[in-house]
Formats: sequence, structure tokens, C-alpha cells
Amino acid sequence: MLITKVQQLFNTTLAGESLSIREMLPYLDAAIDSINAKLNTIYPSFSDIDVTAADAKYDFFPDKYIRQVVIPGAAWKFYVMDEEGLSTAPQYQKDFEEGKFLMMRDMLYKIPAEYQSDPEAGSIIGAEDNDTLGFRGLVCDIN
Repeated sequence: MLITKVQQLFNTTLAGESLSIREMLPYLDAAIDSINAKLNTIYPSFSDIDVTAADAKYDFFPDKYIRQVVIPGAAWKFYVMDEEGLSTAPQYQKDFEEGKFLMMRDMLYKIPAEYQSDPEAGSIIGAEDNDTLGFRGLVCDIN
């Protein structure tokens, strides 16, 4: 999706705000960071690409997830930090969490290899003789 379209969608979601793309970056990046944490991925943030180029686009996953996940997540972050949208922020948070669930359901096994994070990140491997973290298979002593 073109960055100009992302900017337009985000400003429309914020009830007609007129933020520049530079002003939006922290909120958009926070949404991508949350997606990366949920899906164990390494999708680039908006700050990682040149958003000032005329033909700049964010095309690392389908556009529907930008509309259904990134925009509500960025709007939620905006209202939480702005403190003016206290009654609006929970609805955007709900939309964001639901969108992340749907994205995880639909995309989990379709994530390109270059955006997959270490599959063992966050796991613990214990010593084989450890009762809690070690090998839990069946052991038969036939002596």
C-alpha cells in the first residue's frame, strides 16, 4: 500500500486529523512492533523505509491487514498518548487485538522466510536429566 494511502487512512480514522507521515511514524511503528511480537516475525517498521519518497509503499503483507490491524493499532496508540480520546481508545484497542488475531489465523503459515524470526526465541531448553525442562520421554530400566 502506498504510504500516502496509509497517511490518508490514518488521518481519516483519527476523525479528520492532518498529521504528517513523520508525525505518524511512532504510532505506525508501535503497531508493527506489536504485530511482530504476536506473530514472531521481523516485518520492517515504517521508520525502516523511506516514507518521504513519492512512490514509497509498505507491501510486506497484504493491504487488508494495514487497514484492519495497523491503522486501528496506530490510532489506539495515538489516543492513548494524546489522552483526548479516552472513550475512543478502548474501541480501537479492541479492533486492533481482533485484527491481530485474524492476521495470526490467516497468515501464520504464510509468512515469507525472510520475515520469520528465530523459531526458538523465547523457549527454554533444559538439561536432559532435568525433570521440569529436560527430556520427558519414556525411560524403561530393564536391569
